[in-house]
Amino acid sequence: MLRDILTLGDKIDVKKLDRNGKPLPNVRTLISQLVNIGDTDIIHIAAPIIYGKVIILEVGEYYNLCIYTNKGLYQCNCIILSNHRENNTIVSVVRIMTKLEKYQRRQYYRLECVIPIQYRIITIEERILENKLKLGDFRNTEERSECRKKLNHFNLEWLPASITDLSGGGVRFNSSMNHSPSDNVRLRLELTAGGELRKLELNVDIISSNRLENRSDIYEQRAVFSDILQKDRDFLIKYIFEQERQRRKNEKL
Repeated sequence: MLRDILTLGDKIDVKKLDRNGKPLPNVRTLISQLVNIGDTDIIHIAAPIIYGKVIILEVGEYYNLCIYTNKGLYQCNCIILSNHRENNTIVSVVRIMTKLEKYQRRQYYRLECVIPIQYRIITIEERILENKLKLGDFRNTEERSECRKKLNHFNLEWLPASITDLSGGGVRFNSSMNHSPSDNVRLRLELTAGGELRKLELNVDIISSNRLENRSDIYEQRAVFSDILQKDRDFLIKYIFEQERQRRKNEKL
């Protein structure tokens, strides 16, 4: 079961629990890594390091683990059985105490990145025309044809931009335009995940638009996805976790 989900090198967020398995207030989240998968409910994880200091997890204490896998984000509670040294690394032997469950907050895990994209504002007129086309609300084929023609004209006006932060819930991107909160924008981008190259067009709502401190001609846009298809969100999340796993592999080299 564990080997079907976990892979050596998976990143792990570790948070201490009280004796009743409840989260402790104001406890720092520690960063660990999966180094071995044992029998049934046993895994080995690396001791977290903060500012160069090794943090040894306490034997007999309970912790919550949030594990970043290539199948999404999973969490469970565990107890620390022992600590030992392996190749100059302190390793904790962990017994998983609860079912390994998919963590539904995975869509909010953010990937820092640089992805060139194109985008454009979606006008009210365009929304009306798109809705009319979906409903098929036309008196004749000529009227439908005219609607498509107008929509194709909107589709010609794309601006360059660059995504700097991506999650299953939204994006942060830089562009030369200063937008207003609630502006509806369409992004066009290409991503590869699972060996599949997919061209995506995704609608977002602008939350904020602020000039970069070191670039007076560039604005940072923060936006959330609107009306995104679940299959597109799943593809984004798959891409994000593949990129995160590849980065961790590169860090080991």
